[in-house]
Amino acid sequence: MAFAKVLGHERVKSLIARAVAGRRMPPALLLTGPEGVGKRTLALAAARGLLCRAFADGPCENCDPCARTGRALDGLAELRSRAEREEEPELFNHHLHPDLILVEPSPKTIKIEQVRAIVRELTGRPFEGGARVIVVDDADLMTEQGMNTLLKSLEEPPPGTHFVLVTAAPEALLRTIRSRCQLLRVGRLPEPLLEAHLRDVMGRSPQEARLLASLAAGSLGEALAFESDAYRSLRDELVALLEGRDGFERLTAAERLADLDEPQLALTALRSLLRDLVALRSGLAPEKLLNADVSPRLVALARGPLGSRAASLAETAGETREALRGNANALLSFDVLMDALAS
Repeated sequence: MAFAKVLGHERVKSLIARAVAGRRMPPALLLTGPEGVGKRTLALAAARGLLCRAFADGPCENCDPCARTGRALDGLAELRSRAEREEEPELFNHHLHPDLILVEPSPKTIKIEQVRAIVRELTGRPFEGGARVIVVDDADLMTEQGMNTLLKSLEEPPPGTHFVLVTAAPEALLRTIRSRCQLLRVGRLPEPLLEAHLRDVMGRSPQEARLLASLAAGSLGEALAFESDAYRSLRDELVALLEGRDGFERLTAAERLADLDEPQLALTALRSLLRDLVALRSGLAPEKLLNADVSPRLVALARGPLGSRAASLAETAGETREALRGNANALLSFDVLMDALAS
């Protein structure tokens, strides 16, 4: 299958591939799912397939449109850098081909100027083939003005024009936008698949691949953005906190964690440590832990009073992480969690 480079999501890939091959892609597609699971990659593969002159079920990689869009994607980092340097919102509408535009936030919202620029370009038929595709990444970051401006184009798209809106938060889109799109959902990647990809394709060691796959919650993006040294430093601080030797008062610890750039990473790390304590009490060998390199410290913790409460505390840490994803107050959330740890 031409979508083989897209990791996982076999059912959704099959549906889109058949639609591309039969040139039956809907005028507006809403592709939703968690962050970092490959939604944009899938959307761009579908878009390139619609432009492909081989009329297969995806990009052939050999024809002129495939070659041009492939080169443009290879140079996407430079396009982004230029847009950031010149601070022009419309430059965040990346022209990967005359008939393929990737729209990205500039940098925190998709501004009305970007949407207006798209609408202006939709006059007339596609330039080179039978299709024109607009991929809007993080579509939920469009301003309300932008969504309303885009609405008419979604209602009455020009012949051959296809929109693919990509978002992890479809509820943030106007209901009128959602109602005009065909919805496809993608889920989290299975942990074994993610671990194998990190090990066999990304070249991570077996132990690191297993750790990253466990921490990434089914998101390849999170795994690739993960910095092992930063994680280990944070994890050592959390182990010291669990041991009661960190020197912080409970409130001070909550403030320190809430002030992190990525407080959810601290909760992910804490949950992995607590899960290891549960595994040790269930008889798992220390060398098989996710955090095997600190297993002697975890063995000591598992034997103490914290070990008997590790399962419920891991669940609490997971609930706190989900609450922060929903914009809960970070300091209050960590204060409640620290109180539970100290009880």
